[in-house]
Amino acid sequence: MSSIPPVTIADEGVRLRRVTRLQFAVVWVIPAVLAALQIVLIGDASGAHYSLETALYWQGASWMMWGLWSQVVLTLVDRLKLDSARLLPWIAIHVAVSAVICAVNVFAIAWLDHIFGSIGQVTSYALAVRVVLVNHLDFQVVLYWAVVGAAYMVEFVRRYRERDRAAAALEQKLAMTQLEALRMQLNPHFLFNALNSVAELMEVNVKEAQGTLTRVADLLRLSLRSAGSSLIPVWQEIELVELYLQIARVRYGQGLDADITVDPSAVDVMLPSFLLQPLVENALKHGLAPGHPDQSVEVHVKRNGGALEIIVEDNGRGLDGLLTTSGRFLATTPSVDGLGIGLTNTRMRLTMLYGDRYAFRMSNQPSGGCRVEIRLPVDDR
Repeated sequence: MSSIPPVTIADEGVRLRRVTRLQFAVVWVIPAVLAALQIVLIGDASGAHYSLETALYWQGASWMMWGLWSQVVLTLVDRLKLDSARLLPWIAIHVAVSAVICAVNVFAIAWLDHIFGSIGQVTSYALAVRVVLVNHLDFQVVLYWAVVGAAYMVEFVRRYRERDRAAAALEQKLAMTQLEALRMQLNPHFLFNALNSVAELMEVNVKEAQGTLTRVADLLRLSLRSAGSSLIPVWQEIELVELYLQIARVRYGQGLDADITVDPSAVDVMLPSFLLQPLVENALKHGLAPGHPDQSVEVHVKRNGGALEIIVEDNGRGLDGLLTTSGRFLATTPSVDGLGIGLTNTRMRLTMLYGDRYAFRMSNQPSGGCRVEIRLPVDDR
């Protein structure tokens, strides 16, 4: 069975545009029918008798021209955005288009009045033009701007619906990202290594093995508690990282030196949940090696004005590949076994949450090791 692809926001926008154009094209049937009935009734009262068929041809041709002009207006609305910075060009273009459309309509309606009106009384085309100028020009101008207003109203509704759907899609993506982050936090390899280390400790140090199992349980509990929020305070994120490092020491040994420094003014600042743990895990997995002495991972979090600065660095072997110094992070080795999964996931989450307002820098340190710097905007509300 073939699967039906989901309807995207862009698809819904295209569909709404098509429906809008169809509605603007056929809605003129209603005033055309009403005007035709009016012509029949007035004609009967004045002695100039018109059949309903003739009246429908006459008024239908007159009103259905706006079915064409409305498509022109909708095209202008699509291409000419209503922006306060470009208000004068916007007004000038619409004034010029309205002048052309109204002029064409005046001559067309006069011709129709001359052709069909001659059934009841003989009139010249020049007289018909003068009559339409006096009786219908102002109405044509008002009608043009009414169509413009209705078209922009529909456009604003469409944009609102797109933003609403985009917000819902973003919320869904954030939830999926949180679950993905939780999956990374509970990396099976990490859990297997931790449990294997506990099994080995059971032979030599039962108390230490029990303590490690307790820390694994605490990490699971904190992870589940943080999974329901896209943003958590710095102190809560640090708790996760500290527990992760305590468990990691079972594998990497006491030669692993971990130093976490947090500015007191930054402890309550909100940041994306599970942001630091993938960075620390990358430092251990790709920079350090189990059992080697004098290995270190340092985490620094501080507030600098309206920004939160995060630095994670190690003294390992560093990184190979293409590095970037811009906010648009490019993974060095985008593969399952490389750096792409954790750091690309981090970059995607930052982009969804902050757009272009964050900075992400990776660099190799001169003395060896890798340094990751993140700068996030702080919202004090």
